[in-house]
Amino acid sequence: MNMLDLSKKKHDKPEFDDLDKMFSDLEAFLDEDVDFNDDEWKENLDAIIDFQDLDGSFKFFESYKIPGDARVEFCYMPTYICTAVLMKAYLTDPEAFKMKETSALLNGLKMSCVKKLRGHGFEGLKGLFESLEIFKKGGLNEFIDLHPDFCPEFTEMVNEVIASLEDMEFQGKFKGPWGESFEEEIKAANQYFRQRQVFVYGTLMRGEANNRYLEDSTFLGAGILEGYEMYDVGWYPAIVAGDGIAIGELYRVPIEDIPSIDRLEGEGTLYAKKCERITINGETTFAYVYVYLGDVSSLKRISSWKEHVWYVSYGSNMSPDRFMCYIRGGSYHGSRYHPPCEDTTPPVAVRAIEIPYDMYFGNSSGSWQNGGVSFLDVTKKGKSLGVAYLITKEQFEHVVFEENAGRSQNRDFGWYEDTIDLDAMDGFEVKTITNRNLRDYNMPCRDYWIVLQRGIRLNWPEMSDDEIEDYLESCMR
Repeated sequence: MNMLDLSKKKHDKPEFDDLDKMFSDLEAFLDEDVDFNDDEWKENLDAIIDFQDLDGSFKFFESYKIPGDARVEFCYMPTYICTAVLMKAYLTDPEAFKMKETSALLNGLKMSCVKKLRGHGFEGLKGLFESLEIFKKGGLNEFIDLHPDFCPEFTEMVNEVIASLEDMEFQGKFKGPWGESFEEEIKAANQYFRQRQVFVYGTLMRGEANNRYLEDSTFLGAGILEGYEMYDVGWYPAIVAGDGIAIGELYRVPIEDIPSIDRLEGEGTLYAKKCERITINGETTFAYVYVYLGDVSSLKRISSWKEHVWYVSYGSNMSPDRFMCYIRGGSYHGSRYHPPCEDTTPPVAVRAIEIPYDMYFGNSSGSWQNGGVSFLDVTKKGKSLGVAYLITKEQFEHVVFEENAGRSQNRDFGWYEDTIDLDAMDGFEVKTITNRNLRDYNMPCRDYWIVLQRGIRLNWPEMSDDEIEDYLESCMR
Protein backbone atom coordinates (compact mmCIF):
# COMPACT_ATOMS: atom_id res chain seq x y z
CA MET A 1 0.00 0.00 0.00
CA ASN A 2 1.37 3.39 -1.01
CA MET A 3 1.37 5.94 1.78
CA LEU A 4 -0.44 9.13 0.80
CA ASP A 5 1.56 12.35 0.64
CA LEU A 6 -1.04 15.08 0.14
CA SER A 7 -0.16 18.76 -0.02
CA LYS A 8 -1.72 21.92 -1.43
CA LYS A 9 -0.09 23.34 -4.54
CA LYS A 10 0.12 26.99 -5.61
CA HIS A 11 -2.51 27.70 -8.25
CA ASP A 12 -0.10 29.77 -10.38
CA LYS A 13 2.73 27.20 -10.24
CA PRO A 14 1.22 23.76 -10.90
CA GLU A 15 3.59 20.82 -10.45
CA PHE A 16 1.88 18.29 -12.70
CA ASP A 17 4.02 15.30 -11.77
CA ASP A 18 3.11 15.78 -8.11
CA LEU A 19 -0.54 16.34 -8.98
CA ASP A 20 -0.70 13.18 -11.08
CA LYS A 21 0.95 11.13 -8.34
CA MET A 22 -1.45 12.38 -5.68
CA PHE A 23 -4.37 11.58 -7.95
CA SER A 24 -3.19 8.06 -8.82
CA ASP A 25 -2.34 7.29 -5.17
CA LEU A 26 -5.83 8.37 -4.09
CA GLU A 27 -7.41 6.20 -6.79
CA ALA A 28 -5.35 3.23 -5.63
CA PHE A 29 -6.34 3.82 -2.00
CA LEU A 30 -10.02 3.87 -2.97
CA ASP A 31 -9.51 0.37 -4.39
CA GLU A 32 -7.99 -0.90 -1.11
CA ASP A 33 -10.15 -2.93 1.25
CA VAL A 34 -11.22 -1.04 4.36
CA ASP A 35 -9.33 -2.21 7.44
CA PHE A 36 -9.45 -0.07 10.57
CA ASN A 37 -7.04 -2.53 12.22
CA ASP A 38 -4.35 -1.86 9.61
CA ASP A 39 -2.11 0.97 10.81
CA GLU A 40 -1.07 1.98 7.28
CA TRP A 41 -4.65 2.06 6.04
CA LYS A 42 -5.73 4.09 9.07
CA GLU A 43 -2.80 6.49 8.58
CA ASN A 44 -3.89 7.08 4.98
CA LEU A 45 -7.48 7.73 6.08
CA ASP A 46 -6.25 10.25 8.62
CA ALA A 47 -4.13 11.90 5.93
CA ILE A 48 -7.24 12.37 3.78
CA ILE A 49 -9.24 13.85 6.64
CA ASP A 50 -6.40 16.23 7.57
CA PHE A 51 -6.19 17.30 3.91
CA GLN A 52 -9.82 18.49 3.82
CA ASP A 53 -10.48 22.24 3.48
CA LEU A 54 -12.96 24.21 5.55
CA ASP A 55 -15.41 24.23 2.62
CA GLY A 56 -15.47 20.41 2.63
CA SER A 57 -13.37 19.99 -0.51
CA PHE A 58 -10.19 17.98 -0.92
CA LYS A 59 -8.78 20.19 -3.66
CA PHE A 60 -5.14 19.94 -4.69
CA PHE A 61 -4.67 23.73 -5.02
CA GLU A 62 -4.71 26.41 -2.35
CA SER A 63 -7.19 28.38 -4.48
CA TYR A 64 -9.96 27.85 -7.04
CA LYS A 65 -8.35 30.50 -9.27
CA ILE A 66 -7.59 28.07 -12.10
CA PRO A 67 -9.34 27.32 -15.44
CA GLY A 68 -12.71 25.56 -15.20
CA ASP A 69 -11.55 22.25 -16.69
CA ALA A 70 -8.54 22.13 -14.35
CA ARG A 71 -10.85 23.00 -11.44
CA VAL A 72 -12.89 19.87 -12.17
CA GLU A 73 -9.80 17.69 -12.52
CA PHE A 74 -7.79 18.92 -9.55
CA CYS A 75 -10.44 20.23 -7.16
CA TYR A 76 -13.70 18.37 -7.63
CA MET A 77 -12.47 14.94 -8.76
CA PRO A 78 -10.12 14.59 -5.75
CA THR A 79 -13.05 15.63 -3.57
CA TYR A 80 -15.18 12.84 -5.05
CA ILE A 81 -12.44 10.24 -4.54
CA CYS A 82 -11.75 11.23 -0.92
CA THR A 83 -15.46 11.36 -0.15
CA ALA A 84 -15.96 7.94 -1.75
CA VAL A 85 -13.16 6.57 0.45
CA LEU A 86 -14.96 7.87 3.52
CA MET A 87 -18.30 6.55 2.26
CA LYS A 88 -16.80 3.11 1.71
CA ALA A 89 -15.28 3.15 5.19
CA TYR A 90 -18.58 4.20 6.76
CA LEU A 91 -20.49 1.42 4.99
CA THR A 92 -17.91 -1.13 6.11
CA ASP A 93 -17.78 -0.13 9.77
CA PRO A 94 -20.02 2.79 10.80
CA GLU A 95 -19.19 2.20 14.47
CA ALA A 96 -15.57 3.14 13.74
CA PHE A 97 -16.68 6.65 12.74
CA LYS A 98 -16.24 9.22 15.48
CA MET A 99 -16.98 12.93 15.23
CA LYS A 100 -13.89 13.65 13.09
CA GLU A 101 -14.65 11.00 10.46
CA THR A 102 -18.39 11.72 10.44
CA SER A 103 -17.85 15.44 9.95
CA ALA A 104 -15.36 14.85 7.13
CA LEU A 105 -17.80 12.58 5.27
CA LEU A 106 -20.75 14.91 5.74
CA ASN A 107 -18.82 17.96 4.52
CA GLY A 108 -17.37 15.98 1.59
CA LEU A 109 -20.86 14.87 0.53
CA LYS A 110 -22.14 18.45 0.69
CA MET A 111 -19.22 19.69 -1.40
CA SER A 112 -19.85 16.92 -3.93
CA CYS A 113 -23.24 18.48 -4.64
CA VAL A 114 -21.80 21.80 -5.87
CA LYS A 115 -21.41 20.73 -9.52
CA LYS A 116 -23.92 17.86 -9.32
CA LEU A 117 -21.05 15.52 -10.27
CA ARG A 118 -20.82 16.94 -13.78
CA GLY A 119 -17.73 17.93 -15.75
CA HIS A 120 -16.86 21.36 -17.11
CA GLY A 121 -18.88 22.90 -19.95
CA PHE A 122 -19.37 20.60 -22.92
CA GLU A 123 -17.63 17.86 -20.92
CA GLY A 124 -20.45 17.87 -18.37
CA LEU A 125 -22.00 14.50 -19.24
CA LYS A 126 -18.62 12.80 -19.65
CA GLY A 127 -17.60 14.09 -16.23
CA LEU A 128 -20.83 12.80 -14.70
CA PHE A 129 -20.09 9.23 -15.69
CA GLU A 130 -16.51 9.50 -14.44
CA SER A 131 -17.81 10.79 -11.11
CA LEU A 132 -20.41 8.01 -10.85
CA GLU A 133 -17.70 5.38 -11.36
CA ILE A 134 -15.81 6.85 -8.42
CA PHE A 135 -18.82 6.82 -6.11
CA LYS A 136 -19.86 3.32 -7.24
CA LYS A 137 -16.56 2.10 -5.79
CA GLY A 138 -17.59 3.70 -2.51
CA GLY A 139 -20.90 1.79 -2.47
CA LEU A 140 -23.19 4.55 -3.77
CA ASN A 141 -26.35 2.41 -4.05
CA GLU A 142 -25.97 0.90 -0.62
CA PHE A 143 -25.16 4.22 1.02
CA ILE A 144 -28.25 5.91 -0.45
CA ASP A 145 -30.42 2.91 0.53
CA LEU A 146 -29.18 2.56 4.09
CA HIS A 147 -28.28 6.15 5.01
CA PRO A 148 -30.52 8.49 2.99
CA ASP A 149 -30.65 11.01 5.83
CA PHE A 150 -26.90 11.19 6.46
CA CYS A 151 -26.70 14.04 3.93
CA PRO A 152 -30.15 14.83 2.48
CA GLU A 153 -28.66 17.19 -0.13
CA PHE A 154 -26.49 14.38 -1.53
CA THR A 155 -29.37 11.90 -1.56
CA GLU A 156 -31.58 14.39 -3.38
CA MET A 157 -28.87 15.10 -5.94
CA VAL A 158 -28.32 11.39 -6.65
CA ASN A 159 -32.07 10.86 -7.07
CA GLU A 160 -32.14 13.75 -9.53
CA VAL A 161 -29.28 12.16 -11.49
CA ILE A 162 -31.13 8.82 -11.54
CA ALA A 163 -34.33 10.47 -12.81
CA SER A 164 -32.42 12.39 -15.48
CA LEU A 165 -30.62 9.31 -16.80
CA GLU A 166 -33.85 7.29 -16.79
CA ASP A 167 -35.52 10.03 -18.83
CA MET A 168 -32.64 10.12 -21.34
CA GLU A 169 -32.94 6.39 -21.95
CA PHE A 170 -36.74 6.53 -22.15
CA GLN A 171 -36.60 9.28 -24.77
CA GLY A 172 -33.62 7.77 -26.58
CA LYS A 173 -31.52 10.88 -26.03
CA PHE A 174 -28.01 9.44 -26.02
CA LYS A 175 -26.03 12.19 -27.79
CA GLY A 176 -23.64 14.60 -26.11
CA PRO A 177 -23.05 18.25 -27.14
CA TRP A 178 -20.45 17.19 -29.73
CA GLY A 179 -22.74 14.55 -31.20
CA GLU A 180 -20.85 11.78 -29.38
CA SER A 181 -22.87 8.80 -28.19
CA PHE A 182 -23.29 8.08 -24.48
CA GLU A 183 -25.79 5.26 -25.00
CA GLU A 184 -23.55 2.62 -23.43
CA GLU A 185 -22.76 4.78 -20.39
CA ILE A 186 -26.39 5.84 -19.84
CA LYS A 187 -27.72 2.29 -20.03
CA ALA A 188 -24.94 0.95 -17.77
CA ALA A 189 -25.63 3.63 -15.15
CA ASN A 190 -29.37 2.93 -15.26
CA GLN A 191 -28.74 -0.79 -14.89
CA TYR A 192 -26.55 -0.10 -11.85
CA PHE A 193 -29.24 1.99 -10.16
CA ARG A 194 -32.00 -0.52 -11.01
CA GLN A 195 -30.22 -3.45 -9.35
CA ARG A 196 -28.67 -4.41 -6.03
CA GLN A 197 -26.06 -7.04 -5.23
CA VAL A 198 -27.18 -9.74 -2.79
CA PHE A 199 -25.03 -12.46 -1.22
CA VAL A 200 -26.95 -15.67 -0.43
CA TYR A 201 -25.64 -18.72 1.42
CA GLY A 202 -28.58 -21.11 1.98
CA THR A 203 -31.96 -21.91 0.44
CA LEU A 204 -31.62 -19.08 -2.12
CA MET A 205 -28.57 -20.72 -3.73
CA ARG A 206 -28.72 -22.58 -7.03
CA GLY A 207 -30.40 -25.96 -6.70
CA GLU A 208 -32.04 -24.99 -3.41
CA ALA A 209 -35.75 -24.57 -2.66
CA ASN A 210 -35.97 -20.77 -2.76
CA ASN A 211 -33.70 -20.04 -5.73
CA ARG A 212 -36.87 -19.22 -7.70
CA TYR A 213 -36.86 -15.83 -5.97
CA LEU A 214 -33.74 -15.07 -8.02
CA GLU A 215 -35.02 -16.27 -11.40
CA ASP A 216 -34.83 -12.72 -12.81
CA SER A 217 -31.44 -12.05 -11.21
CA THR A 218 -27.95 -12.42 -12.64
CA PHE A 219 -25.66 -15.00 -11.04
CA LEU A 220 -22.20 -13.44 -10.63
CA GLY A 221 -20.38 -16.39 -9.07
CA ALA A 222 -19.44 -18.03 -5.81
CA GLY A 223 -17.94 -15.81 -3.15
CA ILE A 224 -16.98 -15.60 0.50
CA LEU A 225 -17.93 -13.36 3.40
CA GLU A 226 -15.24 -12.98 6.04
CA GLY A 227 -15.86 -12.42 9.74
CA TYR A 228 -18.93 -14.65 10.05
CA GLU A 229 -19.81 -18.13 11.31
CA MET A 230 -22.55 -20.38 9.93
CA TYR A 231 -25.00 -22.47 11.97
CA ASP A 232 -27.60 -25.10 11.09
CA VAL A 233 -31.07 -23.89 12.11
CA GLY A 234 -32.83 -26.89 10.55
CA TRP A 235 -33.76 -26.69 6.93
CA TYR A 236 -31.92 -23.40 6.49
CA PRO A 237 -28.60 -21.94 7.72
CA ALA A 238 -27.88 -18.80 9.70
CA ILE A 239 -24.80 -16.60 9.88
CA VAL A 240 -23.68 -14.43 12.75
CA ALA A 241 -20.55 -12.34 13.31
CA GLY A 242 -17.57 -14.51 14.21
CA ASP A 243 -14.08 -15.62 13.27
CA GLY A 244 -14.76 -17.71 10.17
CA ILE A 245 -15.87 -17.26 6.57
CA ALA A 246 -19.22 -17.98 4.96
CA ILE A 247 -19.43 -19.39 1.44
CA GLY A 248 -22.27 -18.35 -0.81
CA GLU A 249 -23.31 -16.96 -4.17
CA LEU A 250 -23.44 -13.37 -5.38
CA TYR A 251 -26.37 -12.14 -7.47
CA ARG A 252 -27.31 -8.90 -9.15
CA VAL A 253 -30.99 -8.54 -8.22
CA PRO A 254 -33.63 -6.23 -9.77
CA ILE A 255 -34.50 -3.65 -7.14
CA GLU A 256 -38.20 -4.49 -7.39
CA ASP A 257 -37.43 -8.07 -6.24
CA ILE A 258 -35.69 -6.99 -3.02
CA PRO A 259 -38.92 -6.58 -0.96
CA SER A 260 -40.00 -10.18 -1.68
CA ILE A 261 -36.58 -11.46 -0.55
CA ASP A 262 -36.82 -9.27 2.56
CA ARG A 263 -40.17 -10.91 3.39
CA LEU A 264 -38.80 -14.40 2.76
CA GLU A 265 -35.89 -13.76 5.12
CA GLY A 266 -38.04 -12.11 7.76
CA GLU A 267 -35.92 -8.98 7.51
CA GLY A 268 -36.07 -7.03 10.74
CA THR A 269 -37.35 -9.93 12.85
CA LEU A 270 -35.55 -13.16 11.94
CA TYR A 271 -32.70 -11.65 9.90
CA ALA A 272 -31.19 -8.18 9.54
CA LYS A 273 -30.13 -6.96 6.10
CA LYS A 274 -26.61 -5.58 6.26
CA CYS A 275 -24.13 -4.22 3.74
CA GLU A 276 -20.89 -6.22 3.71
CA ARG A 277 -17.79 -6.72 1.54
CA ILE A 278 -17.88 -9.93 -0.51
CA THR A 279 -14.81 -11.45 -2.14
CA ILE A 280 -15.41 -12.95 -5.56
CA ASN A 281 -12.70 -13.96 -8.03
CA GLY A 282 -10.11 -12.25 -5.87
CA GLU A 283 -11.94 -8.89 -5.92
CA THR A 284 -14.13 -7.37 -3.22
CA THR A 285 -17.49 -5.70 -3.72
CA PHE A 286 -20.40 -4.48 -1.62
CA ALA A 287 -23.53 -6.63 -1.31
CA TYR A 288 -26.51 -7.07 0.95
CA VAL A 289 -26.31 -9.98 3.39
CA TYR A 290 -29.01 -11.36 5.70
CA VAL A 291 -27.60 -11.85 9.20
CA TYR A 292 -29.41 -14.01 11.78
CA LEU A 293 -30.91 -12.21 14.78
CA GLY A 294 -31.64 -15.28 16.89
CA ASP A 295 -29.60 -17.13 19.52
CA VAL A 296 -27.15 -19.68 18.06
CA SER A 297 -25.70 -20.96 21.35
CA SER A 298 -27.56 -24.27 21.09
CA LEU A 299 -27.11 -24.71 17.32
CA LYS A 300 -24.52 -26.78 15.47
CA ARG A 301 -21.84 -24.78 13.71
CA ILE A 302 -21.28 -25.80 10.10
CA SER A 303 -18.62 -24.82 7.60
CA SER A 304 -21.05 -24.16 4.73
CA TRP A 305 -24.51 -25.10 3.49
CA LYS A 306 -22.84 -26.98 0.62
CA GLU A 307 -19.80 -28.84 1.97
CA HIS A 308 -16.43 -27.36 1.05
CA VAL A 309 -12.85 -28.28 1.77
CA TRP A 310 -9.45 -26.66 1.26
CA TYR A 311 -7.50 -28.70 -1.30
CA VAL A 312 -3.77 -27.93 -1.00
CA SER A 313 -1.54 -28.32 -4.04
CA TYR A 314 2.24 -28.17 -3.91
CA GLY A 315 3.03 -29.23 -7.50
CA SER A 316 1.83 -28.14 -10.93
CA ASN A 317 -1.68 -27.40 -9.61
CA MET A 318 -0.25 -24.34 -7.88
CA SER A 319 -0.64 -22.77 -11.33
CA PRO A 320 -4.36 -21.88 -11.57
CA ASP A 321 -4.73 -22.59 -15.29
CA ARG A 322 -3.29 -26.07 -14.73
CA PHE A 323 -5.59 -26.71 -11.77
CA MET A 324 -8.70 -25.51 -13.64
CA CYS A 325 -8.17 -28.27 -16.24
CA TYR A 326 -9.41 -30.63 -13.50
CA ILE A 327 -12.44 -28.45 -12.70
CA ARG A 328 -13.57 -27.31 -16.14
CA GLY A 329 -11.99 -30.09 -18.15
CA GLY A 330 -9.26 -29.85 -20.72
CA SER A 331 -5.66 -30.61 -21.54
CA TYR A 332 -2.72 -28.61 -20.25
CA HIS A 333 0.11 -28.07 -22.73
CA GLY A 334 -0.37 -31.42 -24.43
CA SER A 335 -1.00 -33.53 -21.31
CA ARG A 336 -3.83 -36.06 -21.32
CA TYR A 337 -7.41 -34.77 -21.42
CA HIS A 338 -9.24 -34.41 -18.11
CA PRO A 339 -13.05 -34.57 -18.03
CA PRO A 340 -14.76 -31.70 -16.17
CA CYS A 341 -16.30 -31.86 -12.73
CA GLU A 342 -20.06 -32.01 -12.59
CA ASP A 343 -19.78 -28.64 -10.82
CA THR A 344 -17.41 -26.44 -12.82
CA THR A 345 -17.60 -23.51 -10.40
CA PRO A 346 -14.10 -22.11 -9.78
CA PRO A 347 -12.69 -22.07 -6.22
CA VAL A 348 -14.40 -19.56 -3.98
CA ALA A 349 -11.07 -18.69 -2.36
CA VAL A 350 -7.38 -19.22 -3.06
CA ARG A 351 -4.67 -18.84 -0.44
CA ALA A 352 -0.92 -19.38 -0.24
CA ILE A 353 -0.09 -21.82 2.56
CA GLU A 354 2.95 -23.49 4.11
CA ILE A 355 2.79 -27.30 4.36
CA PRO A 356 4.58 -28.90 7.36
CA TYR A 357 6.36 -31.51 5.18
CA ASP A 358 9.15 -31.37 2.62
CA MET A 359 8.41 -31.68 -1.08
CA TYR A 360 10.50 -33.87 -3.41
CA PHE A 361 10.30 -35.18 -7.00
CA GLY A 362 9.49 -38.81 -7.73
CA ASN A 363 7.98 -41.36 -10.13
CA SER A 364 8.08 -41.01 -13.92
CA SER A 365 5.23 -39.02 -15.48
CA GLY A 366 4.30 -39.48 -19.12
CA SER A 367 2.54 -36.10 -19.04
CA TRP A 368 5.84 -34.46 -18.12
CA GLN A 369 8.36 -36.10 -20.47
CA ASN A 370 8.90 -39.00 -18.06
CA GLY A 371 10.31 -36.62 -15.47
CA GLY A 372 9.55 -36.65 -11.76
CA VAL A 373 6.60 -34.85 -10.20
CA SER A 374 5.93 -33.44 -6.75
CA PHE A 375 5.29 -35.59 -3.68
CA LEU A 376 5.39 -34.89 0.06
CA ASP A 377 7.66 -36.66 2.50
CA VAL A 378 5.30 -37.16 5.48
CA THR A 379 7.78 -39.28 7.42
CA LYS A 380 9.14 -36.20 9.17
CA LYS A 381 8.38 -32.53 9.69
CA GLY A 382 9.56 -29.99 7.14
CA LYS A 383 8.25 -27.08 5.10
CA SER A 384 7.06 -26.68 1.54
CA LEU A 385 5.08 -24.08 -0.37
CA GLY A 386 1.50 -24.79 -1.29
CA VAL A 387 -1.66 -23.21 -2.65
CA ALA A 388 -5.04 -23.90 -1.00
CA TYR A 389 -8.19 -23.92 -3.12
CA LEU A 390 -11.57 -23.80 -1.36
CA ILE A 391 -13.72 -26.20 -3.42
CA THR A 392 -16.63 -28.55 -2.83
CA LYS A 393 -15.95 -32.03 -1.48
CA GLU A 394 -17.26 -33.48 -4.75
CA GLN A 395 -14.75 -31.37 -6.67
CA PHE A 396 -11.99 -32.53 -4.34
CA GLU A 397 -12.90 -36.18 -4.93
CA HIS A 398 -12.85 -35.50 -8.69
CA VAL A 399 -9.38 -33.93 -8.46
CA VAL A 400 -8.07 -36.93 -6.48
CA PHE A 401 -9.57 -39.27 -9.07
CA GLU A 402 -7.89 -37.40 -11.95
CA GLU A 403 -4.56 -37.12 -10.14
CA ASN A 404 -4.59 -40.92 -10.04
CA ALA A 405 -5.12 -41.31 -13.81
CA GLY A 406 -8.88 -41.68 -13.57
CA ARG A 407 -9.19 -44.19 -10.73
CA SER A 408 -9.75 -44.26 -6.99
CA GLN A 409 -6.88 -44.20 -4.52
CA ASN A 410 -5.34 -47.68 -4.33
CA ARG A 411 -2.14 -48.81 -2.64
CA ASP A 412 -1.19 -50.93 -5.65
CA PHE A 413 -0.52 -48.13 -8.13
CA GLY A 414 2.07 -45.92 -6.43
CA TRP A 415 0.79 -42.43 -7.21
CA TYR A 416 -1.30 -40.15 -4.97
CA GLU A 417 -2.80 -42.93 -2.90
CA ASP A 418 -3.07 -41.10 0.44
CA THR A 419 -5.12 -38.14 1.57
CA ILE A 420 -3.36 -36.15 4.29
CA ASP A 421 -5.32 -33.98 6.73
CA LEU A 422 -3.66 -30.70 7.66
CA ASP A 423 -4.74 -28.21 10.33
CA ALA A 424 -8.24 -26.80 9.77
CA MET A 425 -8.46 -23.27 8.39
CA ASP A 426 -11.41 -20.86 8.77
CA GLY A 427 -13.55 -23.73 10.02
CA PHE A 428 -12.94 -25.91 6.94
CA GLU A 429 -11.02 -29.16 6.63
CA VAL A 430 -7.66 -28.86 4.87
CA LYS A 431 -6.54 -31.80 2.75
CA THR A 432 -3.72 -32.66 0.39
CA ILE A 433 -2.67 -35.85 -1.37
CA THR A 434 0.62 -37.73 -1.70
CA ASN A 435 1.97 -41.23 -1.20
CA ARG A 436 3.06 -42.17 2.31
CA ASN A 437 5.60 -44.56 0.82
CA LEU A 438 8.52 -42.55 -0.53
CA ARG A 439 8.75 -42.74 -4.32
CA ASP A 440 11.96 -43.33 -6.25
CA TYR A 441 13.59 -39.96 -6.87
CA ASN A 442 13.42 -38.63 -10.43
CA MET A 443 14.51 -35.18 -11.62
CA PRO A 444 11.63 -33.13 -13.10
CA CYS A 445 11.63 -31.97 -16.71
CA ARG A 446 12.20 -28.32 -17.53
CA ASP A 447 8.54 -27.71 -18.46
CA TYR A 448 7.36 -28.99 -15.07
CA TRP A 449 9.96 -26.82 -13.33
CA ILE A 450 8.66 -23.73 -15.19
CA VAL A 451 5.06 -24.48 -14.21
CA LEU A 452 6.12 -24.72 -10.55
CA GLN A 453 7.95 -21.41 -10.83
CA ARG A 454 4.85 -19.78 -12.32
CA GLY A 455 2.57 -21.16 -9.62
CA ILE A 456 4.83 -19.96 -6.82
CA ARG A 457 5.35 -16.56 -8.41
CA LEU A 458 1.57 -16.01 -8.73
CA ASN A 459 0.79 -17.02 -5.17
CA TRP A 460 3.93 -15.90 -3.34
CA PRO A 461 4.58 -12.52 -5.03
CA GLU A 462 6.91 -11.42 -2.24
CA MET A 463 9.46 -14.07 -3.31
CA SER A 464 12.16 -13.08 -5.77
CA ASP A 465 13.05 -15.28 -8.75
CA ASP A 466 16.26 -16.30 -6.98
CA GLU A 467 14.34 -17.29 -3.84
CA ILE A 468 11.93 -19.39 -5.90
CA GLU A 469 14.83 -21.09 -7.64
CA ASP A 470 16.54 -21.75 -4.30
CA TYR A 471 13.36 -23.29 -2.89
CA LEU A 472 12.90 -25.65 -5.86
CA GLU A 473 16.53 -26.66 -5.78
CA SER A 474 16.13 -27.48 -2.08
CA CYS A 475 13.52 -30.05 -3.12
CA MET A 476 16.11 -31.95 -5.20
CA ARG A 477 17.44 -35.18 -3.71
